Formats: sequence, C-alpha cells, structure tokens
Amino acid sequence: MAVSQNNSALNKAAFRWLKEAKAPAPDHYLHILNLAYWGLKMQIAAGWGDKAALKQQVDGLFGWKAESVLDWLVSNPNGPPKDEQRDSLQTLLETADDPESAASHVLQTIWSRQVSQNTALQPAASE
Repeated sequence: MAVSQNNSALNKAAFRWLKEAKAPAPDHYLHILNLAYWGLKMQIAAGWGDKAALKQQVDGLFGWKAESVLDWLVSNPNGPPKDEQRDSLQTLLETADDPESAASHVLQTIWSRQVSQNTALQPAASE
C-alpha cells in the first residue's frame, strides 16, 4: 500500500532525485527514507564518524509509522521550530545539484537528529 505522506512536497522532492538516479523507490516507504537508504548504498556518508550508527538509524526508521518518521526528522531539539526544519530540508532537496547531494542532505539531517538524542555520538569537547 502506498504511503500517503509521499504526496508531500518534501517526499516529492526526494522522489525526483530517486528517479534521476534510477534508484529503487517503492511507494510503500517514504521517499525520503528511500533516498537516505540509496545514499548509504552509494557510500555518500563515507566521511562521517559512525556510519554504522547512521545505517542502523535509517534501517530502524523503515519500521516506524510514516508520520512518526517525518515528525522525528524535523524535531531536532537543537534546531529551529519544526516547520522551519521541514522547510529547510525541502529547500535543500529542491536546490540540490544532484542525487548524491540530495541524499547527503537527508543523511545529514538524520545524523544531526540522531546525535541530538545520543550523547555517545556527540563529538568530544576537544574535537
């Protein structure tokens, strides 16, 4: 069954990049998660600190309800209000240069949100 949230502007922007990359985009998952997953497969996150933790987070999000994923994604307590976080991510996706940079924006958003909840992932004060 198709996820109704894929009709949102944010997911439509992600879908556009998935189509351009000729990447799988099953509509029973959020397109923003499909883009993140594709980015991991393409090793977009190769330079980040804990790629395994990021992959585990992305994999876990596939098991969540779509509305919960979207709410979590734009609820970074270290960021602006939810609407601004969503609008910012949408703008980043709409203005990305290519599928890789679009996937990087999504992965960075997931990573930032993940780090906000897990102090073990936060860089040491001396870094």
